[in-house]
Amino acid sequence: MRLKLGQLTTIVISSPDIAKEVFQTHDLLFSNRTIPHSTSVHNHSHNSVAFLPISPLWRDLRKICNNQLFSHKSLDASQNLRRKKTQELLGDVHRSSLSGEAVDIGTLVFRTSINFLSNIFFSLDFVNSVGETEEYKVIVENLGRAIATPNLEDFFPMLKMVDPQGIRRRATTYVSKLFAIFDRLIDKRLEIGDGTNSDDMLDILLNISQEDGQKIDHKKIKHLFLVCSLISLINYFITLLFYY
Repeated sequence: MRLKLGQLTTIVISSPDIAKEVFQTHDLLFSNRTIPHSTSVHNHSHNSVAFLPISPLWRDLRKICNNQLFSHKSLDASQNLRRKKTQELLGDVHRSSLSGEAVDIGTLVFRTSINFLSNIFFSLDFVNSVGETEEYKVIVENLGRAIATPNLEDFFPMLKMVDPQGIRRRATTYVSKLFAIFDRLIDKRLEIGDGTNSDDMLDILLNISQEDGQKIDHKKIKHLFLVCSLISLINYFITLLFYY
């Protein structure tokens, strides 16, 4: 079936045989995806492994993610950290039960998820208190909502200059706030230099950047962290879905 929504054409494949041909025989031809205009803020769509078309840059970023972030060695190395963050979550639930307070499962899971990722990347907890958790969650949550909102600009490109729903404007604001946080952490690490030996993801990426700036640089590091922040938001929504 062919659906025409504004100026955007969508093909719906309902035949198993055709789906097999598309995904196996012609996978490279159909591998690229439509990029929502809201993801173009700060040139994210041109620097993010999530939205880049198949290209040398996409292959480099994908290789870095597979070898450094999602490899068996990296996952095994983070086992103790995962156990520690899970114990902290259970400790928060236990303290709430002793005092008779209601447990905000969504906030606890979000804080656990983002602190786990921030320890892998920066060797520190991004949020240490409920207030900080809410502030950071509001930024990431509003960014995710802006990106997920159906955007008239995607269906009628002529509206891109107008931004009638204000989606691009809101997305730019929240991405700027996240990048300001990432910039401070990266600059601080660069000032410290080689004396840290923290061996976290930031150190690994900075070392790769020093060896070959074409593969990844300061800007691409921030965009990679942005993708991981949105992953923590997805975990948060999945938790709410199953909990409620």
